[in-house]
Amino acid sequence: MIEEKMIEWIYAILQGKATLDQEMAVRRWLKEKPENIRIFQDICRDYYRVNYAGKWEKGNYLKAMERVCRHLRFKARRRRLWWGSVAAMVTVCLGTWFLLRTAWLAESVVPSVVQEIPAGKVCAMLTLADGTRVELGASANVSIDLETALAEQDTLAGLVYRSKKTAMSLEEYNVLAVPRAGEYVMTLSDGSRVWLNSETELKYPVSFCGKKREVWLSGEAYFEVAKDTAHPFIVHTPKTQTLVLGTSFNVMAYQEEKETQVTLVEGAVEVQAGMGDCRILPGYQVQVDNQSLAMERKQVNVDYYVSWKEGMFDFDGMTLDDLCVKLSRWYNVDFFFANPEAGAKRFTGAVKRNNTLQFMLDFIEKTSNVRFEVKGKTVTVYNQ
Repeated sequence: MIEEKMIEWIYAILQGKATLDQEMAVRRWLKEKPENIRIFQDICRDYYRVNYAGKWEKGNYLKAMERVCRHLRFKARRRRLWWGSVAAMVTVCLGTWFLLRTAWLAESVVPSVVQEIPAGKVCAMLTLADGTRVELGASANVSIDLETALAEQDTLAGLVYRSKKTAMSLEEYNVLAVPRAGEYVMTLSDGSRVWLNSETELKYPVSFCGKKREVWLSGEAYFEVAKDTAHPFIVHTPKTQTLVLGTSFNVMAYQEEKETQVTLVEGAVEVQAGMGDCRILPGYQVQVDNQSLAMERKQVNVDYYVSWKEGMFDFDGMTLDDLCVKLSRWYNVDFFFANPEAGAKRFTGAVKRNNTLQFMLDFIEKTSNVRFEVKGKTVTVYNQ
C-alpha cells in the first residue's frame, strides 16, 4: 500500500505547495516501478474529477486515496484491457500534472521534437475613424485625443476610453484587432470592460450616444458590461446579437467555427439569431448553429469557457481537433493531421497559457499515441 506521506506529497504537488525535496522524492518514487505511475494517474484522475483543489480541502483525501488503491488492485487483474481503454480516451491526468510543474517536465523534454515557439502576448492594432493605425502592446505609451473622448493605454487596464461628455450627433467608430498569438483588454467609454482573445476584432463607438450601446465582434471576447438600464448593451456578431443591461458573459464567434456560443457568468442576456431568441441565466450557454441558425440552450461549467481570460487553458473531454484550433490561434501555428482519426482523441486538464508550444506538445505526446513534427509554423500530427 502506498505510504500516507507519499499521498500527502502528491496532493501538495497538485496544489502547487510541495517543497523541492518532496517533489524529488515523488519523482524517485515514480521511477521505482510502473505500478507507481498507475497509482499516481489514479490519484490525479480523482483529483481533477472534483475540478479544483479547494473542494478537496473539505474532504478526507487520505480515505479517497485508499479507495483509489483498492480499486487499482482490483483492476490489475484486467490491466491490459483497462489500460487500452484509458489510452483511447486520453484522459490521463499525469500529463496535466506535468504541465503544471515545469521543473519536472524539463528533464524529459527532447529538444529536437519541436522548436521553441513562445506563448501569445499582449498586443493589438487600433484603427481610428480616420484610418490611422496605432500599434498597442504591454508597455506602449499611448494617449490619443479623439475630441469626444481620450484614449489612453494603461499598463494594467489596457486601452481605456474616457468620455469628455461632449454632445455629438454622429458616432465615430474605432476598431481594435488582436492578431494570432495575442490578447488584449480594454475599457469602453461607458466603463464596460472587454477582454479580447487571439484573432479577434471589435468595432465600437469612441463615445456612446443615442438609446443603445452597440458593438460588433468577430472572434472571442469576455464582457463585463456597466449597468445602464436606460441604454441596453448589444453585442453583434456575424450570426447573432446579444442584448444585456449589465452583466458578465463570454461570446465565441469565430466565423470559421461551426457555432457561435454565448456563455453567461452573471446577470441575464437575451440572444437573437435569425427569427429566434433565447434568454439565459448564469451557468447557461446558448449555442447557435452558424449555418441553420438553430439555437440550443444548455447548462455548462462556465469555467471551461472563460478560463482563457484568466490565462488558462481549461478543457474537459476536448477533442485534439478542437484543442489544436485553440493552440493554433494562441501560438500562431497551423496544425495538419497526417492521420485524421487522431483528431477524435480527447483530453482533460487545466494548463497555464504562458507555457511554450514545446511544453504543450510534449504534454499531448505523453498522454496519447500521437507524435508531432514542427517545421516553421506548421505542426504535423501523426498517430504513433
